[in-house]
This record gives sequence, C-alpha cells and structure tokens, in this order.
Amino acid sequence: MSEHKREPEGYCSVDKYLTLISTKWTAHIVWLLGQQAEIRFGQVRKNLVFVSSKVLSERLKMLKEEGFVWRRQEDTIPVTVYYGLTDKGKELAQVVDLIVAKAERWNEQA
Repeated sequence: MSEHKREPEGYCSVDKYLTLISTKWTAHIVWLLGQQAEIRFGQVRKNLVFVSSKVLSERLKMLKEEGFVWRRQEDTIPVTVYYGLTDKGKELAQVVDLIVAKAERWNEQA
C-alpha cells in the first residue's frame, strides 16, 4: 500500500510556503503572535476584529500542523487556550516583518 502524499510529485516547497503565508489572515496572525511570547485566543480575536472565530481557529490549526505555532490549553471553565510561535514560527515572523517593512517603504515612495 502506498503512502498518501500531501503534495503531488514535483511540487515546489516554495509554493507551499508562499501559499501558506498568503492565505488570508495568516501573515496577520504570525505578525501578532510575534509581538509577544504567548497570547490567548481571545486576545488574538480582539486584535483581528475582522476575522471570524472559525477562520481564526482554522488558520491557527494550520499553522500548528505546519510547526509554526504551539498551542497550550488550560482546563479552566471556560477553557483557556494560549498560542505562541515555535522557533520555526519566529523565523516566519522575521519574513513577515521584512514584508511589512518593505510594503511601508514602497508605500512612502508611491
């Protein structure tokens, strides 16, 4: 039995990460998580007021599955969930910061 592959044969890993970072809200989430060591889900939600809880949860799950984000849950009532960047996520945050800086510079030049 053959193993199921996530990417087709010859798939470019650059495309994988460009698609990931360009998925709506993903770069915003990475940037926000990069501003502090850890942040509660509700705090992320308050800072990104235009993203729905469903989409935010999906993006955080995707980032966690790819190894960019860690998740810690405290069994309180209600449940308290914290998120933060892994070392890989911190590297991605540096890329996002560079894109933000370039965009600001290009906007000033326009």
